[in-house]
Amino acid sequence: MKLLLLPATLVLIACASPAGISTDASLWDINSLSRIGGASAEVLGNPQVVNTALGAAVRFDGDGDRLLVDANPLGDAIEFTIEIIFNPADAYPNNLEPRFFHIESPDNPNRRVTIELRLNDKKQWYLDAYIKSEKSQFTLIDPTKVHPIGEWAHAAITFKNREFVSYVNGQQELVGQVDYLPIASNAKTSIGARMNQVHWFKGDIAQARITKRALSPAEFLQVPSQ
Repeated sequence: MKLLLLPATLVLIACASPAGISTDASLWDINSLSRIGGASAEVLGNPQVVNTALGAAVRFDGDGDRLLVDANPLGDAIEFTIEIIFNPADAYPNNLEPRFFHIESPDNPNRRVTIELRLNDKKQWYLDAYIKSEKSQFTLIDPTKVHPIGEWAHAAITFKNREFVSYVNGQQELVGQVDYLPIASNAKTSIGARMNQVHWFKGDIAQARITKRALSPAEFLQVPSQ
């Protein structure tokens, strides 16, 4: 799918998937405080639905705001892609490590996937992506791969055959090897903070897409020019 920006409207246009391959994707518009991706959401703090250049999004204040979605969009997938479109605000130095997408079951904290940011004192952020299972864990992070605060961005991770890859704005950043094990079906998804209610995100989140296969960058959601 691609995002095209028309005056005052964000339009989603579905593109055909490669021949014979189902995208098997869940597209989550983050524009409600009660339901995300068809699942109920629990509100913590005071996140707000706001109008942005990309349409409606949820704004988190970096100090106690979170949505807890009653869904595990990864299901039993053994390969996957997670994409997020977001606009981080400057929270330095009060909150240097915002976690803004975290899937985990309350029964087993040893299996989880998180997508996080790290902030520096130059109004920049860099991506931190993490997979953990009982077999192994790995973090993709490089403080030299920085991006500006206050701009819409696309972050993605893919996993297939132990290969764990991170991307920002369609460009590959880091690659690692890790053993992922499917997370239980009763898992939930925390948006705007870590599951245990720490490391709060400040900024806007507009959309997430979870696909049960490893996409190529050419298949990623696109952020319109700003």
